[in-house]
Amino acid sequence: MTLLFVYQEYRDDIWHLFVNEETNYTVYIDNIVLSVSVADSSQERTAGLSGVSALSELEGKLFIFDEDNRHGIWMKDMELPIDVLWFNSDLELVHIEEAIQPSSYPTVFAPDQDARFVIETNAHLADSLQIQLGDRLTLPSSLLPRDIKQNLQQ
Repeated sequence: MTLLFVYQEYRDDIWHLFVNEETNYTVYIDNIVLSVSVADSSQERTAGLSGVSALSELEGKLFIFDEDNRHGIWMKDMELPIDVLWFNSDLELVHIEEAIQPSSYPTVFAPDQDARFVIETNAHLADSLQIQLGDRLTLPSSLLPRDIKQNLQQ
């Protein structure tokens, strides 16, 4: 009975502990395809890509927040430089920080307007693939928060 309670209460954390694998999803920024793992809990968002020594060319971490805000990103325990892309609830790219270095910690990088999603990926990806403000993010429907799904259906 205790094990069932622990699983119901902490299911995602317990699952990752025993299975120790991350699920990757395919997302699009306009016509650019990325493979991302998802950070959708407070603990996962705090960790981000900390401790990751390398990403494949079109790989990243997608942060899904519960609400729109000027969500900040820092480089605590980071081992590689990254580009950070912020998207609003309309899935539009609203801010880009390029080639943020691990040595920039404890600086916090944040957009100048509210965002709901963040993608961390390899440094210089945005420039090399000509990703620009206004580009659209396409996510699998299973990743879309309920309120955004409802807005898209209207």
